[in-house]
Amino acid sequence: MVLDAAMYKISHTLTNYEKWLLPAILLITLAVFSPVVWHDFINLDDDVFVYANPNMKYGLTLESIRWAFTTPHEVNWIPLTWISHLLDVTLFGMNAGAHHAVNLLLHAANSGLLFLFLKRATGAPWRGAAAAFLFALHPLHVESVAWVAERKDVLSAFFGMLTLYAYTRYAEKPDVPRYLLTLILFLLGLLSKPMLVTLPVVLLLLDWWPLGRLHGAAAEALSATRTNGFRLLIEKIPFFILSFCSSVITYMVQQAEGELAQGYTLLSRTGKACIAYVTYLQKMVWPAKLALLYPFSKYPPTSTQIVFSFLLLLLLTAVVIWLWRRAPYLVTGWGWYLITLLPVIGLIQIGQHSVADRYTYIPLIGIFVMVVWGLPQLMEGWKCRNSALSCLAGLCLVVMILLTSLQLRHWESAFTILTHTIAVTESNWVAQNNLGLIYLGNGRVNEAVFHFKESIKAKPSYILAHLNLGVAYMEANELDLALESFRWALQFDPLNPSAHYSRGRIFVAQGDKRRALEEYQTLQQVGSSFAPMLLEMIQAPVR
Repeated sequence: MVLDAAMYKISHTLTNYEKWLLPAILLITLAVFSPVVWHDFINLDDDVFVYANPNMKYGLTLESIRWAFTTPHEVNWIPLTWISHLLDVTLFGMNAGAHHAVNLLLHAANSGLLFLFLKRATGAPWRGAAAAFLFALHPLHVESVAWVAERKDVLSAFFGMLTLYAYTRYAEKPDVPRYLLTLILFLLGLLSKPMLVTLPVVLLLLDWWPLGRLHGAAAEALSATRTNGFRLLIEKIPFFILSFCSSVITYMVQQAEGELAQGYTLLSRTGKACIAYVTYLQKMVWPAKLALLYPFSKYPPTSTQIVFSFLLLLLLTAVVIWLWRRAPYLVTGWGWYLITLLPVIGLIQIGQHSVADRYTYIPLIGIFVMVVWGLPQLMEGWKCRNSALSCLAGLCLVVMILLTSLQLRHWESAFTILTHTIAVTESNWVAQNNLGLIYLGNGRVNEAVFHFKESIKAKPSYILAHLNLGVAYMEANELDLALESFRWALQFDPLNPSAHYSRGRIFVAQGDKRRALEEYQTLQQVGSSFAPMLLEMIQAPVR
């Protein structure tokens, strides 16, 4: 009787505190990430997306909205994300802090929506809150929040979370309006970032657990499960159609823009994907040396690394399948992680990075669910289980707040994040180049030349570094060295307009109009906007 009374009292107390879970998640997330509102833009993608993008100049207009829906800018079709940036410019101009604040508000909303979704779907508010806190405060998620250019991450996740919540309501009471609402929210998520293309499979996983829509009555479990499974699959067809269309558009845009890496076999891509899956798990457990960009290593992964990663993934998958009856949440969580990472895991290599912290924004939710639901079950029978879990949760919360706060400091400006990235990675040609640009913009030419040379040393074929080095030499009036840098740039891209225009300017300065005219003719042939500018310089009277 005494034990029953104590348990009732604890249960009653926890129920009373449940109403504070959502406000706590929102307020703590806002407080921890609040320093971003004093951060500046960074000169990697923020310029292309916002402050140096001519299409952003006048904010939200009919013409800019048309542009948002028709542009393949930045090798993605993300019209809703462009519209959100345009709206920011309309409301705040180029106030970097305000743009950061919108990212922060979206991240806080995503954390709260994740809690509401898990609470409604599982009926376990405290576990849902724990998973939401892990999502909200994990250091790996700093990049998605503190980088204005990654608005697409937090915005697509916002509509993704709304889709999950709407789907849970639909599962409770299936009807056409709730179904259409779920489908529309999913479409809005795809228009923000195509990362959500795997969400229909996640919905099928949710049908398994926690929604339990896949299971039939015990007396005819197998037959009912098959029937329900077929019905639920048919139900997802419109979602799969939207995903297919989004995938095709994204592939076509990236192929047209030349962003799809060539020369990798399916076997090598699969090996790198296995390593990436394990790398993200490692970073989740030990989030150290987080960087803006992780360049490809000069050395390909060894067979040992590939085999170890593959066997580890195989082992974890086997354990999940073995425990599918006793712990169905493992199937959903592990499937969530594997499936939502597929678009960015490297089977189709895009860009010049091996992994990226921002790619974990949605996928790690699956692992968080596995941990939060798995630990209590693992500790069943412990006399002090609740106390131990409470202490562990508190400790984890404090550690994440500290690590996230430290990581946020690196994102204060382009200079801080680039210097940090160079310190924790090797041969980072992009970071070296962009840091050189900062020095060049501040008139510190010698430092700029050093970093451009470091960039070229890391990747000799990196055209931007050769061009920027040439510009730096021009600033220092070292025209012969500048010509040599532009010559190297043209070795890798013979028709590069910037290189030909810069060479033409140097020839004009040296009084060599014949060679300057040759550069003009090349620019005219490729239809460059630099051509009339160079011609005007050539025809200008000598003073």
